[in-house]
Amino acid sequence: MALVAEQGNNRLAAILLFAIAVILVYLLCFHWFILRHLDYGAEISDLSGQLARFERVAAQKKQYESLLQSLENRTSDENLFLQGGDFNEAAAEMSERLSQMIDIQAEGTCQIVSRQPVRPRVQERFEKVTVNVRMRCGIEDFEKVLYSLETSIPMVIADEVTVIKPRSRRRSRNSPDSSDTTLDIRFNISGYLGKGSEL
Repeated sequence: MALVAEQGNNRLAAILLFAIAVILVYLLCFHWFILRHLDYGAEISDLSGQLARFERVAAQKKQYESLLQSLENRTSDENLFLQGGDFNEAAAEMSERLSQMIDIQAEGTCQIVSRQPVRPRVQERFEKVTVNVRMRCGIEDFEKVLYSLETSIPMVIADEVTVIKPRSRRRSRNSPDSSDTTLDIRFNISGYLGKGSEL
C-alpha cells in the first residue's frame, strides 16, 4: 500500500515538474514572441484605420480640387474689379493709374490736359466708373500707355478714342516742330466696382 501511495506521489510530482518546465519554456521562449505579435496586431489595426481615413480623403480629391479651382477663379475675378469703396474713390484710382502708366511708358512725353469723372446714365449689374480724359501725346507713346492700362489688373477699358492733329504753326528753322508728333487725344477709361447691385 505504501508503494502505491509513493508511486502516486511521484506521478503527481512528475506532472507538477513537467507543468513547471512547460511554463518556464513558454516564458523563456514564447511569451515575448506572443506579446510582440499582439503589439504588431494593435499597430496593424491602427494603421488600417489611418489608411481607411486617407482613402476617404483621397476619394474626395476631385471634389476638393474643383472647390479650390472655383475659389481661385473667384479671387481672380474679384481682382478684375476696381478696389475703391465708391464711385469717387474708384475714379481717383483709375486717374492715378493712368498717371503712373504715362510716367512709366511715355517717359514724360505725354501730358494730361484734363480728367473728368462721368457717372453712368443707366444702372448695370455692377456700377460702372468712367473717366473722360484729354491728353497730348505722340501716337506711339499713347499706344504703349493704352496697352499697359488695358492689360493690367484691375480691368480698365478704353473706348471712344478721338485723335486730333493740331494745326501746324510756323516756326524758325532752328526750333523743333513738335506739332507733327504731338496729338490731341480724347478718350474714356472705364472700370467696374466689385459691389454688385440688385436689379
